[in-house]
This record gives sequence, C-alpha cells and structure tokens, in this order.
Amino acid sequence: MQPQRSDGRPRKRIKIPENPIVLGLYFTFWAAILFMFAWHFVSQMGEYNELRSELSRVNTRISAAKAEQERLQFELTFFDSDSYLEQLARERLGMVLPNEIVFRNIAD
Repeated sequence: MQPQRSDGRPRKRIKIPENPIVLGLYFTFWAAILFMFAWHFVSQMGEYNELRSELSRVNTRISAAKAEQERLQFELTFFDSDSYLEQLARERLGMVLPNEIVFRNIAD
C-alpha cells in the first residue's frame, strides 16, 4: 500500500533510474545543482561582508559629521551672540558703551 496525502490521494514517488550510467548522470546533475547553489551562496556571503564593512565605514563618517555639525552649531550660536560681538568690539576696535568711563594708563 502506498503512503497517502492528507487529502486521500496517493503520494507520487520519485523514480530513481536503475541503469548505472543514467544513475550516474542523475546524481551528477543534482551534485552540479547543489554545487551551483553553494557557489552562489559563498559569493553572496562575500558581497554581504563587503557591504557590512562599507556600512561600518559610512556609519563612522556619519558620526564624525554629526560631531562636526554639533561643534559648528555651537560656534554659530556663540559667534552670533551679543556678548561675543560686544567683546570683539571692545578688544579689537577699542569701543566702549556710552555710559562707561575709560581710564588710560599714561605711563605706557
């Protein structure tokens, strides 16, 4: 009696040839198919590893760019402040506020 499927129909059996030459060709065919799948898998793994290393390099560059962006944003905020502009005007241009008294050292 043949094994049956869940729907009651008999299962089809794979017929393996009995002739040694045909049997050799049969197994050679399936071995070649298996080899091609293995070769494809190995090549895909190489490509996968290359992409992972590239992803790591890109993530490193992104982290460096974010740090640079934060530094530049801090500088922009600092250099755009009124206190920095006032400090710059006092040090480089010698300016003072209208209600300030300026003392000069005449000994120099």
